[in-house]
Amino acid sequence: MRSPVYDLYQMKQDRLPKGARSAWLRTRPNEPPPAADDWIFVGKERHPSRWTVAEMNERGTCYREIPIWLSSRRDHAAASPEGGIRKPAA
Repeated sequence: MRSPVYDLYQMKQDRLPKGARSAWLRTRPNEPPPAADDWIFVGKERHPSRWTVAEMNERGTCYREIPIWLSSRRDHAAASPEGGIRKPAA
């Protein structure tokens, strides 16, 4: 059996909800989101997870937010003024 294919969109940075680092929306092919001005088409998702498929079957769309606090250590190191280098206490 072949996996379903969905259209994948990312929310524009200036439209993100407070506290979200990014937001993703999956729709059925050729069904753009209702507020198309808020989204950027990224491409086709050809191998969705079983959770994505279940949500698509239930709701017809799949929306996910990535919160700001959920980031990798690399992101924190790049954002710090020292560039992630720790200096020993004097």
